[in-house]
Amino acid sequence: MCFSAPASFAVAAGTALAGAVAIGRASERREIPLASVPLISAAQQAFEGTLWIALESESLSPWVSPLANAFMFSALVVWPMWAPLSAMLVEPNRQRRLAMALMLVVAALLAFRGVSGMWAHAYEACVARNSIAYGNGLPYSPLAFAGYVLCACAPFLLSSLRAMRLFGAMVVAGLILSAALYAYAYVSVWCFFAAAGSVTIFAHFARAGKERARPLSR
Repeated sequence: MCFSAPASFAVAAGTALAGAVAIGRASERREIPLASVPLISAAQQAFEGTLWIALESESLSPWVSPLANAFMFSALVVWPMWAPLSAMLVEPNRQRRLAMALMLVVAALLAFRGVSGMWAHAYEACVARNSIAYGNGLPYSPLAFAGYVLCACAPFLLSSLRAMRLFGAMVVAGLILSAALYAYAYVSVWCFFAAAGSVTIFAHFARAGKERARPLSR
């Protein structure tokens, strides 16, 4: 699989449109964070598309580090907190909401760690076998990685909503494939797969909107 600026921008445009439609179909304010999930993926892919251009242009090389850190901020800070928060707000089961709330606490600690690491050691990026690899010279401990995976994937897998469980399964599958086949740039590739999987969130709101409108057409 080959990744490039056009591929990133195409996915960004598609997920941005999906997110805008999903937000329009949300029936309550508490559903908006979940409906916005495709927009987060769109932002990540837009950062990467622009980063591709900067990496391939000597005149734009000063933008490589800011773009790399913008992408990693969305991946290491925004996403692990957004996942449990968006899932918790729409979860009808009290016990599952509590578990998601605990994950949100873990996510907040990880977000603090991520911001501190970026502040002390900014990320850089380079092209590695048709993908983008990120690094800031700091090791990411197995415990922190396990906590990240817990916050990024488990809230959706734990959800009572079928569409969210499907999305969670797709995110986990993307992680496994990325780690196995693209270990040199798994963060970038995993976010690409997660962006593609966010179509399930769009489908959930599109279907819910049709079901609400059905009685009105009779």
